[in-house]
Amino acid sequence: MFTPKLETVYIRGCWGLRRLPATDIRRRQDGCPVLVDCEKDWWDKLEWDGMESGHHPSLFEPRHSKYYRKRHLRGTVLRPSGVMGESEQDDELRSPVAFVLCEVRFIDISAVDIPTAVREIAPLLGSSRTSIYFDGWDGLGASAVLRAIAEHPPPSLREKFDKIIQIDCSRWKSQRELQRAIADELKLTKQVAAIFDVQDEEDDFNGVNQAYRREIKGVTTVIARSLAQYRCLVIFHNGGDELVYLPRCGIPQPDFFETQILWTFRGRLRVNKEILKKFIILTEFFVSGNIAKLNALLAEEARDIALYTHKLGLGVTPEVATDCCLYLLALNDQGGGVIDYTWATHASNYWVCDGIVKGGHDNQAWKIARTLQQQIRIDDYSSKDNRVPHFGSKLDVSKKHWVSLINSYFEEVPSGTTSLFFAPLLESAYVSFPRERFHEAADQLRVLKLCRCTFSFSSPPFHCCRNLRFLGLDKCVDEKQLGEKEEKTGAKAVETFKRLWVLDVSHTDWELDFPLETDEPTVATDIREVHVNRGRVWHINFAWRRLPNLNRLRVVEPTSPWETGREDEFMDMIKLELLDLSGNSTIKVLPSLSGAANLKTLVLEGCVGLEHVGPQGLPPSLESFSFDSGFGKDDAGKAKISRIILTGCAKLADFRMCGSLPNLVELDLSHTAVKMLDLKDESTVQALQKVFLVGCKQLRSISWPYGKWDPLKLLCIDTRAGGEVARKPSWCDSLMGCHGKGDGTEYLHAFVAVTDMRFLGSVFFLQKWEWNIPEVKRKMIICCSSSSKDNGNAGRIVACLPLAWSLTYNDVSTEQQKAIQIDGNSCWTPPFQPLDIHMEIGEGVSDVPNTDRPGSIFYAMDKVKSLHVHDSSSITNVTPEHIFLSAQNNLGVMNELKWCRVERCPRLQTVFTTLYDGINFRRLETFWAAHLLMARSIWHFTPGETRLDLDHRSFEALQAIHLHFCPRLRHVRTLSWNDDLSNHLETLHILCCGDLRQVFPVEQEILEKIAASRQMQGMVAFPKLKYLYLYHLSSLELICDAKMFAPKLERVYIRGCWGLKRLPATDSHRRQEGHPVAVDCEKDWWDRLEWDGMDSGHHPSLFEPRHSKYYRKRHLQGTVLR
Repeated sequence: MFTPKLETVYIRGCWGLRRLPATDIRRRQDGCPVLVDCEKDWWDKLEWDGMESGHHPSLFEPRHSKYYRKRHLRGTVLRPSGVMGESEQDDELRSPVAFVLCEVRFIDISAVDIPTAVREIAPLLGSSRTSIYFDGWDGLGASAVLRAIAEHPPPSLREKFDKIIQIDCSRWKSQRELQRAIADELKLTKQVAAIFDVQDEEDDFNGVNQAYRREIKGVTTVIARSLAQYRCLVIFHNGGDELVYLPRCGIPQPDFFETQILWTFRGRLRVNKEILKKFIILTEFFVSGNIAKLNALLAEEARDIALYTHKLGLGVTPEVATDCCLYLLALNDQGGGVIDYTWATHASNYWVCDGIVKGGHDNQAWKIARTLQQQIRIDDYSSKDNRVPHFGSKLDVSKKHWVSLINSYFEEVPSGTTSLFFAPLLESAYVSFPRERFHEAADQLRVLKLCRCTFSFSSPPFHCCRNLRFLGLDKCVDEKQLGEKEEKTGAKAVETFKRLWVLDVSHTDWELDFPLETDEPTVATDIREVHVNRGRVWHINFAWRRLPNLNRLRVVEPTSPWETGREDEFMDMIKLELLDLSGNSTIKVLPSLSGAANLKTLVLEGCVGLEHVGPQGLPPSLESFSFDSGFGKDDAGKAKISRIILTGCAKLADFRMCGSLPNLVELDLSHTAVKMLDLKDESTVQALQKVFLVGCKQLRSISWPYGKWDPLKLLCIDTRAGGEVARKPSWCDSLMGCHGKGDGTEYLHAFVAVTDMRFLGSVFFLQKWEWNIPEVKRKMIICCSSSSKDNGNAGRIVACLPLAWSLTYNDVSTEQQKAIQIDGNSCWTPPFQPLDIHMEIGEGVSDVPNTDRPGSIFYAMDKVKSLHVHDSSSITNVTPEHIFLSAQNNLGVMNELKWCRVERCPRLQTVFTTLYDGINFRRLETFWAAHLLMARSIWHFTPGETRLDLDHRSFEALQAIHLHFCPRLRHVRTLSWNDDLSNHLETLHILCCGDLRQVFPVEQEILEKIAASRQMQGMVAFPKLKYLYLYHLSSLELICDAKMFAPKLERVYIRGCWGLKRLPATDSHRRQEGHPVAVDCEKDWWDRLEWDGMDSGHHPSLFEPRHSKYYRKRHLQGTVLR
């Protein structure tokens, strides 16, 4: 079975089942493995097909019950008397669904404050190894109690436990960050920092989202060892939405060690009722307190929140934090479920505008309020799904002046009211908003939100509220629309608007009659935020630059266009930081934003009429960009956008593009800070032809469509540091005009330049191109280098290598050697031109570390047709064993490679590691290596015993081997049972390899086979070998372990190989045909050669020796006069 969207598997007692369905192999890359809840013994016996089939253990995440095969503990819930007995919450906890593995025990405690709760909980700790959950007082105060126990533990706890560890993850990020918090608490940061950094970097290259990053086994071991000898009390603030098994992070398992866990889901004003359903199955004790002094508990909760802001360098006092939290809870309790407070957007605005956070004219006040809001679990306060307990009279707000009314008519506003929210109880009702109701509160009212009210828009009743700073209108209707005939100028409405700091208009058309720009260029200077959702506040088109101090602007699905047509609506808005134009379907050209010099967030969701974004008019300050064509249900698939060019936005790190984009042909994110790019939605990239990611130094991974995806024609990626790189390399335009050899063939042209070879996993889809889209051919250059000086233009590579020394004989100069030709054939490699898929590994590239995705790197390199490795001072192996010899890579190594050159890599020890029982380098034609100071072998295979029935053999096409200045080279390649190297080699050229003893060692099995074969006559045949060049090989004793037979040998050129005693045998007919083998060598060396005789084709008469005329000639001595 193949199930690409499989998410969860739950199996128990299916002992005969041996296989799971296969799934999408990208799950590991995406960090979303299939969750498998099963018995551990059953999991260990499963059978697997391998990664290629999407059937590998790494694509699944097994979870085994900690109670499997062990005695089930019975637990107790501690609860306050009279608090939860008849409540809906109690019914939920007692539901049969919750009790799966153990019986939960409720225990009532009578504590009404933090110190009393600490005293009552302390005796429960240390008496058993069960975990204890504390829920506080309807969710409040739990975090404060746990913190008090951790920071000021009673003496009894100090006697029971050697260590008390507090893990604060009340603001949840991931399992990884939980483990990091544990390490920080235990002062292990320096010890494990390197482990975290390595795995974080690995996850970056694998494209794993931050939220899905798991704990690290190496860190788990370090933490477990540091705690194993101690009796530990672990106090855990869990801010996530799921249970956490702490032993996976290194906390000693309570069942086997003297460890106890006291934990809570609460903290940061998280009072969600629903969260309790998730924890019961792994908790034995449930403790909560008797509600009494709720305001005091809220003050403690707020004090913790204030401490979080202090860590960020912002001084929020506990009193201000308490009032902000009380404002949130009290008003949500009064109108939650009816009034849409939009807390996520406006909570901080309410606090500043009401005066709780002082200094509304100061940017610092708004920054403090937003930071405070970020420290609160504000998502729990959604008006549509109110999951917060109704505290009602339990909260004392008698001294506050915050009013939320839900009536069928509007009452008198109480005197002193500073915040007023009103909505009719019935959703279909509209209530008239009389002017006289505001007289008592006119001077104090600062925050006003009206839902489904009718009043005169041109002369609003709240005009008398001189200190009004926040105005919200939701589904309000102008009384004129209901039959009023009074003429209205709208001056009072505009005057009211000018006093505001924040305006929020939703489903309301409040047409303000602003003066003409020529008469009054600036409309208002105090207003900081305008939020318009399915409404408008303009009568005619409006230039937003007339509100110069706007910090945030949201205009979502307006009921009429606001564009002026001059594309300068945002000119000189230097304070604007957020611009959300979602649903503005009439915009065709994005107005220039270059004047918004501090713009950080740009949201264009649902702007289906927009034709392009950039390249002009975007500020370099932009940090976040979002475009979603499917913002509205009717808009999906209608997007006209053809280009998104954000080049030069150096701070852009958050890029989001989704929905159907049938006309998008170009994406350019060059010179941005994007780290992980998600392009795997096929509907989003269905027409994408050009992708530019040049100068993206932070880029670590790209997620591409998995299936057939053929529109891409040009891909340019460059993540290297260094000098400026052009947005488009100069050769891009010419490549786009190339369509093969006049036969109409389409090509994909790709240039990929990266600093880390692990990035190759992100271009793996390109290597599968020939399987998925055979009609579109590839032309690729992959350059791995830390420098941008070399742009992968391998055509620059020259064939001639500058020699670093002078040869013994002055009639064999360097220039002469470069030009030596025999029958028109040069002994040096011809000038190189890159093949269709070329790879270059250069300066600054290190070995590929152990990676979670070896297969993707393997396949990316395995399709390379030409390879140039040079100037790397770190690399030790071009094909590291842990990548190329991993379990799923059993087919061979680099079988598409035709041309290879390796030079100036001083730490390279073995150039290539190959598979013993696989096919390796089947299409390689020319190999060239030089200046490899540490290399001891060129091709080295790992030992093996397998004998596969193969249709092909290794080195079926290798014609030339060139080796220069490799002083420690011991041998080139051991000839094995599946090698075909000897049958195709034409040229062997080796220069200055002082430690080389034999070129081709032979396996003992092959030697025995040769000796036993009459046909082979004890020799290894090299039927195509023509040219043999050996220079200054002082240790060379044998070319091959076995005797060589080269019937087509034409030229031998040897100098300084005094240990070599034999030449290859050749065709015995050469003498009578008058074509002896030409041998250029020293006379003394020739005279010492050993011969087998004419019958073996090994006789001096079959060769024609030539000796230098300067050999051993007396050299004149001279004197230099100066």
